[in-house]
Amino acid sequence: MFDRYDAELAATMVSGIPMGGIPDYLGIRVTDVGPGTMSAELPVRPELLNPFGSAHGGTLAALVDHVLGAVLYPIIPRGAWAATTELKLNFLAPVRDGILVARSEVISLTKRTAVVRIDVTNGDRLVGAAQGTVTISEPRVDQQ
Repeated sequence: MFDRYDAELAATMVSGIPMGGIPDYLGIRVTDVGPGTMSAELPVRPELLNPFGSAHGGTLAALVDHVLGAVLYPIIPRGAWAATTELKLNFLAPVRDGILVARSEVISLTKRTAVVRIDVTNGDRLVGAAQGTVTISEPRVDQQ
């Protein structure tokens, strides 16, 4: 299904090198990258809970959004940009502690778009199910 797979980039993503931005702030750690697949973890900390004691939906959504787009980078041309254009997330069960694990899988890929499915677990319990569309932009060439 994938014409290319950049194993070097995939290894860098799993290496633990800080990603910057919201993934670092939340504590997201990529644990596995394969051709069209990615897994990442997010420890549930007290500051990520809502006032009612369960993980805020935005925390789960941020984890989903991260693996939704990042899964594409090893299979799209270097310099291309992957931007989430649509995301649907079903919250299936509350999460109060432990580790959230998101696993994404590219189910459709063209030159300009991808559709990605994501399952989120907490222990052995499915707590979120998502699917999203990503727009892929070609690398920009400076007009000099």
